[in-house]
Amino acid sequence: MVGVGEKKCDSVGRWRRRPAALFLLFYILLHSIESAHGREADDRIRFIYADDPGATVILEYQLHNAPSKDYSGDEQKIASKEQPGSEYDEERHIKPYFLMPENGPRVVQYYSPWCGHCQFFKTKYVALAKETIVRLPDDQPEINFHAVSCSVYHWICMQHGVKGFPTIVAFKANSVEPHLLKEKELTAESIAETVGVQLNAPAAWGNTAESEVVEGDDEFRPIDILGASLNGLVRTRDAVYKDAALSFMHALKTGVFSKEEDGQTSGPLDSVQREVFSDWIDLLYWALPPTWILHTLINDIRNNIDSVMVSEENLLFMIEKHQDVVNGGNMKWSTQCSKAYDQAGYSCGLWSLFHIISNGVIERHRAVLGAQDQVSTKFVAQTMRNYIDHFFDCDQCREYFVEMFDTCGFDHCRRFKQPQKLPPPESWREFTLWLWEVHNDVNARLFEAELKREGGAGTSKHKLNLASWPRAEECPTCRDRSGNWDKDAVLGHLKKEYWPGGVQNFRFVVLKKKDYSKDESSSFISDLLENFLFLAISAGIVMWCTRKQYISFTGRHKKMDRDYV
Repeated sequence: MVGVGEKKCDSVGRWRRRPAALFLLFYILLHSIESAHGREADDRIRFIYADDPGATVILEYQLHNAPSKDYSGDEQKIASKEQPGSEYDEERHIKPYFLMPENGPRVVQYYSPWCGHCQFFKTKYVALAKETIVRLPDDQPEINFHAVSCSVYHWICMQHGVKGFPTIVAFKANSVEPHLLKEKELTAESIAETVGVQLNAPAAWGNTAESEVVEGDDEFRPIDILGASLNGLVRTRDAVYKDAALSFMHALKTGVFSKEEDGQTSGPLDSVQREVFSDWIDLLYWALPPTWILHTLINDIRNNIDSVMVSEENLLFMIEKHQDVVNGGNMKWSTQCSKAYDQAGYSCGLWSLFHIISNGVIERHRAVLGAQDQVSTKFVAQTMRNYIDHFFDCDQCREYFVEMFDTCGFDHCRRFKQPQKLPPPESWREFTLWLWEVHNDVNARLFEAELKREGGAGTSKHKLNLASWPRAEECPTCRDRSGNWDKDAVLGHLKKEYWPGGVQNFRFVVLKKKDYSKDESSSFISDLLENFLFLAISAGIVMWCTRKQYISFTGRHKKMDRDYV
């Protein structure tokens, strides 16, 4: 009886446990569905054409909609034979169908959704595609317009030599030879001529849409390379630092190494690139807050700088080793950072990084041993300029920043002059204020371009003031009653936003001494006089000590004393 009773109880227990098990199974299934939908949503926001009903003329590349021949298991079999035991990366073997020879004439745009200029160019690209297709005679081959998101298909863009956004290339029928199209010269006629197709005259369809799009397009339409702060949403300091760390790592992945036209990695950095990259890492090592977890990655790169600059694989390995620790598993920019433009988190985070550096120039300049010339405001600004020039992959942003800097924009050639010995304390704040002024200039240009794109009638001073940062509600004391900026209040606000509170570990850092040529002849003369004076004083002290020792040794001082008795 006992055995039967135990069996009965087990049977009842199993039935009682079944609802819980079924509920758990249902929860797991529901969570999996939600996760899948979440991933699909994340992918959709990384495309700017795919889900836009007004942009159906553009064929946005998405692997799940592509022909099966774009990816097959043949490459994996070949790779396993050539390199047994190696990990196979399927992303590196995707071959979009429209980049193969068996195609008609087509145009391909490589873009990144974080690039504000790509967002602006979207309207023009759609309008040009529609115009070209409408003006195409019946006896001419069809022209297809494609788009590839480099944020999703990073390896495709690298293998086809994409070095800036947007990049537009055209292909003739049955050809894989790319013809680069310049954005400023991009018209329906230039597209047709490049791909070898004839078009009807514009009067056959009208040019109203084109005039609406192209008007004012040649004017500079910048993306806010230094951040998206137009909407005034407030980020926490934790979000600021996470955004900056994400952008730093994204820039390392996409901007340091590029691909040649044959699809091969460009190889080790050349001597100029090595110096620029090394200076950039040194600057981050010195200027960033000592307690920031990002230092684990920066220190590792700095200690292995020669290996990192040899190949992309070495750099990616270094990043992947630290990214979970640095980001805490979070790989998305904050909503506040990417609010002004979809997927603008990268540029916003980079702006945060620049602001953190500029505050570090004020806070950390006394903490350097060794190469003091590497922490001057002039050197810091030049290092940032060189980094943007060599490793920033937004063409419009790079051209604006470099041209502005090389023409002494915002009077930095005068403002960054510091005496080599004991610069006045107020001189260290000039870089922070200069970078803030550049930020506001970019915001004003961005705001003005946005108004023109939306058909606004002119831009008043009042409207441009709306783009200035910080706003009155964020920093009431940053402007006086006349509306002029209070620089001290602005500096206080920048420190509050971008520098950690509390007591920082004021550790000293040692920077490697480098042989930098000095531009000013006065610096050379002053150094020469300083060295000569030091040698003269040293020689005088040595002669005095030698004579003193000689007199004491020979006893001549006693003889001299007797002579005067």
